[in-house]
Amino acid sequence: MKFKITIGVCAVILGAVLFLISPFFGADEIIIVGNINVSQTEIEDRLDLVIGDNILLFNTAAARARIMENLYIDSVAFTRELPGRITVTVRERRLVAYIEHSPGSFLFIDENGRVLEVRSSFAEPLPVVTGLSFNSFQLGEILDVPNRAAFNIIAQYASALQRQGLAEAVTHIDVSDIFNTRIIFPNLIFEVGDDAHNAYEKMRIIAAVLSELPATPSYRGIFDLRVIDSEYILSIIT
Repeated sequence: MKFKITIGVCAVILGAVLFLISPFFGADEIIIVGNINVSQTEIEDRLDLVIGDNILLFNTAAARARIMENLYIDSVAFTRELPGRITVTVRERRLVAYIEHSPGSFLFIDENGRVLEVRSSFAEPLPVVTGLSFNSFQLGEILDVPNRAAFNIIAQYASALQRQGLAEAVTHIDVSDIFNTRIIFPNLIFEVGDDAHNAYEKMRIIAAVLSELPATPSYRGIFDLRVIDSEYILSIIT
């Protein structure tokens, strides 16, 4: 009697296993969401899952590791909807600025100061950051700098520059003085202080100032915007 029960239990287990690995759970729809700059094709290639593959046997940990080899990917999550749909949700890191590491070599950094790649040139109009002090860097790691708060300032002003359509006009964001970030244009320097709480308001003011000036001014100057409710002072420096 016990032998028959054992055989029956084994048969049930075997049947369940065969059912779980059967084509019934084969992928019939693979959905990728959240990607903006990383292509669908690249994610699909790194996913290593095609229509027909069993989604229950799919190794999500290995797939996540492969996808996140691309440093622009911050996180990857998988959702299985039986019998055959799997959704891949990715979150990308946001490139915010470049750091000239050496002549002809630029570090591409995200809002946390993580180095995403190194190139000799760049095409996307984002500010070049000067004044950050560091001895070395490693791809995929956050730059080790004395003032980590500078990264938040850089990210906020880079975003504000894009919103005001000034990303192509700005030349540098200078954070060498941790108490006074400077937004540098070809003819004007705007001193904006030591925080980013009013970055969008200050950038709106900067856009208004630039719109009122001649396209090719014959002077160079510094605008003091450290306190935005005070009178803005332009100091002519040439």
